[in-house]
Amino acid sequence: MRYLVPLGFLVFALILTAVPLMAANEYALRLFMLFLIYGLIAVGLNVLVGLTGLVSLGQAGLFALGSYTGAVLATRLGFDIVASCIGAAILSGAFGVLLAYPTVRVKGVYLAVVTIAFGIIVENVAIEWQSLTGGTTGLSSIPRPNVFGIKLSGFAFYAVLAVTLFVFTLLIHNLKISRYGRTMLAVSQSETASRALGINPTAMRTLAFVVASVTAGIAGTFYAFLNSYISPDIFTFSDSVRFLLMVILGGAGSTFGPVIGAYILTYLPEYLQQFQLWQNFAYGALLLLVMFVLPRGVLGTLRLAFDRWRPADPVPDVAEGLPVETTLRHDKQTWTAELVANALTVRFGGLSALSNVSLRVKGGEIHALIGPNGAGKSTFVNTISGFYQPDEGRCELDGVELTGRRSLEIARLGLARTFQNTELFGELSVLENVMVGYDQRLSYGLVHALLRTPRMQREEFECRRAAIGLLGFVGLSQYANEAARFLPFGLQRRLEIARALAGKPRLLLLDEPAAGLTTQEIDDLEAIVRKIAGLGISVLLIEHHVDLIMALADTVTVLDYGQVIASDAPAAIQNDPRVIEAYFGTPPERAETAA
Repeated sequence: MRYLVPLGFLVFALILTAVPLMAANEYALRLFMLFLIYGLIAVGLNVLVGLTGLVSLGQAGLFALGSYTGAVLATRLGFDIVASCIGAAILSGAFGVLLAYPTVRVKGVYLAVVTIAFGIIVENVAIEWQSLTGGTTGLSSIPRPNVFGIKLSGFAFYAVLAVTLFVFTLLIHNLKISRYGRTMLAVSQSETASRALGINPTAMRTLAFVVASVTAGIAGTFYAFLNSYISPDIFTFSDSVRFLLMVILGGAGSTFGPVIGAYILTYLPEYLQQFQLWQNFAYGALLLLVMFVLPRGVLGTLRLAFDRWRPADPVPDVAEGLPVETTLRHDKQTWTAELVANALTVRFGGLSALSNVSLRVKGGEIHALIGPNGAGKSTFVNTISGFYQPDEGRCELDGVELTGRRSLEIARLGLARTFQNTELFGELSVLENVMVGYDQRLSYGLVHALLRTPRMQREEFECRRAAIGLLGFVGLSQYANEAARFLPFGLQRRLEIARALAGKPRLLLLDEPAAGLTTQEIDDLEAIVRKIAGLGISVLLIEHHVDLIMALADTVTVLDYGQVIASDAPAAIQNDPRVIEAYFGTPPERAETAA
């Protein structure tokens, strides 16, 4: 399977080389050059749609922005095609950052509306700013493409377009298989879990928008040089829809899917011209048919069929993994992961979920937090991990203030957590889930990812080894290649623990990890938590299974109605009258009689 992508790039290169030799006439070559331009837009948009799961219907606006920028730089300042592309890429990238900002607050159809509005704004600016854009007349007399004063012939310009598309397809493929591609997919599936792992969803979406914008801007400049004339009516909303369909039709998220989609939707109108007045109907009907028959796109459907008969990928050998002692161990002499919460109060409207709660988790201990349903346990965990902000009080980890920090910042300080309702990245494999958890320990940057430098490959290799070792630690090695959503519930709990551990935390928060587990699974969980504590990681355990708590905990704190009613050793807690009353709802003597 790993040889298919290199083979695909080889075939792609051969096709790009052969086309100019086989072109029947100048029109055929120009049409293929137009496909190369559209392919560049689709490949960039694939990062946004296929990886982060966001929908943009403003690509025509970015395409127009790049086209006008390149045309103005060429006609008025005498820039060559390289300088014009750089200028268009910078300006389009800047607008990509602006378009990414609304994703902080809006998603789905609302985000699509924002991008549509952007396209409309660009079109109207192009019409009204006549002194710069020529208004409805447009810009003509755009010079022939040249590099450093050397004019490019038709075949030379074709070579520039072909090499650009090939290089960008390769770079974006490298991005997809790097830490950035994994985290983009993770953010699209669970923003909450991503933040808990120290990942910044806004940064990932911004990067995706910038990539999609830069490629659209460069493609726009190429179009201006190819067409020698541009006007506002060339860049319409239907173009944005067509660019999006290129990605979906070819197979969103795949390496070559957008290129195939761009090819189909560039040449399809040529074949449908024979339908004349029925052209739009035939075009739409054919697209609907393809979308129903090939719901995952052309490449996605082909891969699904291929996966049915090919042998399953071999499960990684446990011997390949790093021992958890190497990946996780903290020196007992330097145990300092002490959590101190002081007088935390959290209110939702007029309801106090937490009221003046103070708690201390000593370095290296297993500290249990228990209480009846609605006592405020999960609220406390969400507060110290940064998902809620307290109205009063403060919290610190090893003397570092946590109050006011975002959840991703707290995760980077060494506090990891699981969730009461599992928050896995269901479409990613079990192994990839754990590798996402390792992300904050990777140090290579974007350039290393795009170029697949030795540093990137070395760190990815170590990440994979650490993830394999952690899967062995929680007993999930045999499921490494399975999609996380297909795991039984008990194994999903284990996977979430392995993923949380991948970041090498100093304090691990387990929010009801035994909920829904069988007796045997609870016994396995007990053994895992003991091993975690033995590696020097402090544990705060929120749980309802009293037997598990009494077997594991060094200290137990009890919450009731958002207040701490007891905090002591397990034996003392078992006999505490206030705890008995909280659980049974009756005074101690009545509870004993009822028992």
